Amino acid sequence: MNTSDSTNSALFVSTIQTRINDYFKENNCSIKSNWAMHLKIATGTLWWLLSYLVIVFLPLTKWEFFAVYLFHGMGHIFFSFNVGHDALHNAISKSKKINKFWSYSYDLLGVNTYMWRFMHHRGHHACLNIQGEDMSLETAGFFRLSSHEKRKKMHKYQHLYSFVIYGSYLFYYVFVKDYKYFFSKNNIHLKNKSHSRKEWAILFMGKFLYLSYMLFIPLYILPFSWSFIVFTFCVTLFMIGIIMSFTFQTTHIIDTTTYPKSKKEYENYVYHVFETTADYAANNPFANWFFGGLNVHVIHHLRSDICHIHYPALTRIVKATAKEFDVPYRENITIFDAGMAHLKQLKKLGTA
Repeated sequence: MNTSDSTNSALFVSTIQTRINDYFKENNCSIKSNWAMHLKIATGTLWWLLSYLVIVFLPLTKWEFFAVYLFHGMGHIFFSFNVGHDALHNAISKSKKINKFWSYSYDLLGVNTYMWRFMHHRGHHACLNIQGEDMSLETAGFFRLSSHEKRKKMHKYQHLYSFVIYGSYLFYYVFVKDYKYFFSKNNIHLKNKSHSRKEWAILFMGKFLYLSYMLFIPLYILPFSWSFIVFTFCVTLFMIGIIMSFTFQTTHIIDTTTYPKSKKEYENYVYHVFETTADYAANNPFANWFFGGLNVHVIHHLRSDICHIHYPALTRIVKATAKEFDVPYRENITIFDAGMAHLKQLKKLGTA
């Protein structure tokens, strides 16, 4: 990179950082939550709690139970995207205690908070799309998600069977993944890491609590066959798995993002983010509300300490600044476009 390019690169980075900070100064607001975020927290809490109370206390018919249980599962998605995720990035409040309190909602939703914090912060944010480091590319061999990964014959069809594997994702997370990483001695992000007795207890108690209210209690108190209740549980987890997988995968694994070999490939992390990350449905009010800002993913990786409630406004600043400096900004206009871009990339990686 010549001196002129290096100077322009540094100017772009400083300009985008300054403009993000200026947004909060000009609007006299905190980078953390506001009344709108508080409303989302209340909405998510009531969604989870009231729908569950309906399941266990109201005399529902068989298919009413099925519908409400699925609705309860949608509440899990909303809560994890909008509350748990922000809390784990310390983005809800300046208070560590408040963030930690809401972060434990992940354990309530079947995912160990402790392991997620390690593997998401160290194993994703710090190494976007880098094979062997970014844990979001690790799929137990079912997918080829990077151009640097060895291709298998089965990957030729990965764009076709992706829905089945993605639907199984939460099953894998609840019953396998957390334990796999917790007991791992060889993972690059957890080498020689010893876990406290507290974290051992939270891991097992969290899983037991999740399975108790999602499966054991309904099996014990509801007048439906065990097979139908287990079927409803499985369908719900399958639905959650598909939605969560596509929400995240469509921001990094699409036909226009890149796969750096190492963190040293780009002069600055900001450029690394722009090359490996994409937004979608940035102007869709529902997407911005339901996905907790995960659809506008570039600003999230630039400043994960900022509450997602500010992301739509900040994304407009990021996009305009990138255009001004002629830096590629990757986006898909709709949710459907993002999904198709991901499937297109899966097909490409599976055949070339």
